Amino acid sequence: MINLNPNVIVSVDSTSKDNEQITNSLNSPYLPPQGMSRASQLIPFLPFGSSTLWAWSRDGRFPAPVKLSPTMTAWRNADVIEWLNNQTIFNDGEV
Repeated sequence: MINLNPNVIVSVDSTSKDNEQITNSLNSPYLPPQGMSRASQLIPFLPFGSSTLWAWSRDGRFPAPVKLSPTMTAWRNADVIEWLNNQTIFNDGEV
């Protein structure tokens, strides 16, 4: 905003809007590019559920998980992010 009168101080109260944006960004899910995540941690980022996650991982449509122990399986976050980016690029070309 341009202040045409130098004797008038213009104040814009944007703190509530700024605080709301900060709160929303802190509450939004974030998948870090490093590390690994289990299925329950990935589901919020995926456009499908856990059954599809496992099926697509088996048939190669989604990155393969890594067996960390006899009872623990996880996916590399970098692989999942790359897959998500490729899906976005692929779908952007369609109308």
